[in-house]
Amino acid sequence: MNIRPAHIIQVVFLLSLMSSCEQPEKQWQFERKIMLPEKARPLALAKDGDAIWFSDPDYFRLYKIDRDGELLDSITGIQRPMNIHTDNGTLFIPEFLTDTIWQYRDDKKWPLKLSKRPQAPAGVSIYGDTVLVADFYNHRIIVQTPNECFTIGGQGHKDGELYYPIDVKMKDNRIYVADAYNSRIQVFGFNGTHLKTIGGNEKMNVASGIAMGEREFAITDQENSRVLIYDFDGVLKQVLTDHIKYPTDVLFDGNYLYSTNFKENSILIWSRR
Repeated sequence: MNIRPAHIIQVVFLLSLMSSCEQPEKQWQFERKIMLPEKARPLALAKDGDAIWFSDPDYFRLYKIDRDGELLDSITGIQRPMNIHTDNGTLFIPEFLTDTIWQYRDDKKWPLKLSKRPQAPAGVSIYGDTVLVADFYNHRIIVQTPNECFTIGGQGHKDGELYYPIDVKMKDNRIYVADAYNSRIQVFGFNGTHLKTIGGNEKMNVASGIAMGEREFAITDQENSRVLIYDFDGVLKQVLTDHIKYPTDVLFDGNYLYSTNFKENSILIWSRR
């Protein structure tokens, strides 16, 4: 048989290409722990440039730290700050006990105007001129745009109903809700139509903080001390447990992932390997 060298090269190239396509996606691996002051209770995280804000609801304060845990800034006197968010250098702070969303920038804070008043706002996310608020005691999500303000959910346990939602995020015009005490994630269209319920098979116990990545999202399974990683179809990709103790929030940052240890005054850093 006469096999030309060019044909051999083509076959080798195709085999190597197929092999590279079959390589599994890199997994999140524990890298290190940032220890915080002994009395700190890190509930929620928000990225601010190279720094990180975390809210401490037990002591009515927020801290801004670098990746080594060095203190860069602080805000005090906020009555139970919850799931925070940053957008274009502004920090948005839901103040649980006063039903207020604060905006903080350059050492100044002022209230965010909402057309519907939340009762105990537990989470806020900003996407351009769209505001999403997890309205904890009203069991709903407030959606506000320049043209309208409406709500999603309502108290209950069926698909499309919420039971103490604590965090909310958006990706590709889909709204992802940490439906805390239904122990699941619910996905809605931007018009409020229920699209999907995720997490039932994993037997979560309090779904608290949620974060969106490029190809996946993460949710903290608070009482089970786990962080669950899903693709956007709701397929479970990875379960993180190493060094995790009572996680309440998670944050994607490129090839890094941060998670809080609320009861251990620490923040964990994960990297993709």
